Amino acid sequence: MKTNTSLHTNRKNLFYALMAAFMFMLAACNQDEAPDFSPEDTEDASLDAIEDAYYDDADDLVSEAFAGMEGSSNGKKATDERLTCATITYEGNGLSGTLRIDFGDGCTDPRGNVRRGAIVVTHAGAWNLAASLWSISFEGYTINDVEIEGTRVVTMVSYTAELSVFDVVLVGGRVTWPDGRTATREVNRRREHERNGNNLLDRLIIYGSAQGTFRNGRGYSIEILEPLVYTRTCAAQGVFIPVSGVKLVKHGLRELTIDYGDGTCDNIVTLTNKNGRTVRYEVKK
Repeated sequence: MKTNTSLHTNRKNLFYALMAAFMFMLAACNQDEAPDFSPEDTEDASLDAIEDAYYDDADDLVSEAFAGMEGSSNGKKATDERLTCATITYEGNGLSGTLRIDFGDGCTDPRGNVRRGAIVVTHAGAWNLAASLWSISFEGYTINDVEIEGTRVVTMVSYTAELSVFDVVLVGGRVTWPDGRTATREVNRRREHERNGNNLLDRLIIYGSAQGTFRNGRGYSIEILEPLVYTRTCAAQGVFIPVSGVKLVKHGLRELTIDYGDGTCDNIVTLTNKNGRTVRYEVKK
């Protein structure tokens, strides 16, 4: 009787030991198969949004400056508040020439952004006619102490007073942050500018792809799955990211889908990793 009791106790202890080992292994496997979001994922979402915003801002400034030139075909002048403290000069005959947007040693717009240096554009063909070609470059240009470099080649696809369509290729893009770290960027995209009755950019819609390295050293590729939409109304409220649209960011073996929402004016995105896990995240500069 004593022997049977001892045997029963040993079997019971062995059962508990095996169960404990099984649970430990199961937890370890689950952790490997479905990892939580890493700080790298959220950082990538922020870095991409900021770099996009600064380059897109330069494109917008150029189109607004062109639209505001005397002698534009629709006879309207743009009144973009970002250009109020810049010196804008043009040399050419309208069919070809050079446009210079110079912010000097420092120019602060109503949204608090500080720009320095100059954006220089040469164009072949009237700026607002289909097939005209722009080449946008930067001379010591910074925004909020972030230096922007590279050449953006812009081809006008179509133009009306209400809607302009451009193809944009960024070559040799380089962003240098105040701490000295750098990022690289190449872009191939289509941009649609929708204007309101005052000839101001009302909505910006973007399609296409990008690739490069973030300032944290990680290489990436980006595909826009659903068009990215920016609005003037939301930008005036401090929203610097798209208000809707979806993009896919890949770096190494990791994949991250960034959903910018349903049009609400905020800097909130929904991130989804390749395992299907999601998290809401506020993008900050």
